[in-house]
Amino acid sequence: MSFIDTLWNWLMLALSPYHSIPNSTFFILGVALLLSLATSLANRFLVDIEKMKSAMKEVSAWKRELDKAKKTGDKQLLAKVMKKQQAIMRVQSKMSWDRMKVSFMFFIPFYLVWIVLGGFYSNISVALSPFRVPYLLGGNPVSPGSIGLVFISWYIICSLASSLPLSRVLGIYPEES
Repeated sequence: MSFIDTLWNWLMLALSPYHSIPNSTFFILGVALLLSLATSLANRFLVDIEKMKSAMKEVSAWKRELDKAKKTGDKQLLAKVMKKQQAIMRVQSKMSWDRMKVSFMFFIPFYLVWIVLGGFYSNISVALSPFRVPYLLGGNPVSPGSIGLVFISWYIICSLASSLPLSRVLGIYPEES
């Protein structure tokens, strides 16, 4: 037996208490919270938030000026605004790259978590939903009035529900003004 097989078997054994509802429900919620917290904290400390806010204000002001030029049909204003387009595109590109660096940093750890948990839970129900939402909440009827959610559906719900509040609390996604 290879090292990877031994490690895989050990992981599956370690996860066995979390194989069925409700333990699986809370375990996946916890994993999603931890991963969201890790990425939010990394963004908080590795991305210059003040610089990001300043850049977003600059881009917003340029977009407002562009819209005004288009609405009024002012060719001089439009020419003036279009001269700034390359600089604005560089600012937007820099903002995107700063965020992507953190995403690249977490790609392999997230992928490993997906492989392990996806293999462990495969297609079993890990949480219950009182209703079905096409394309998102797939699953099988578990009992009258409840739908069993598979790992991917429940993880996406938990991740979305935890990442937005965490990012707002940590102030890492400045809103455009």
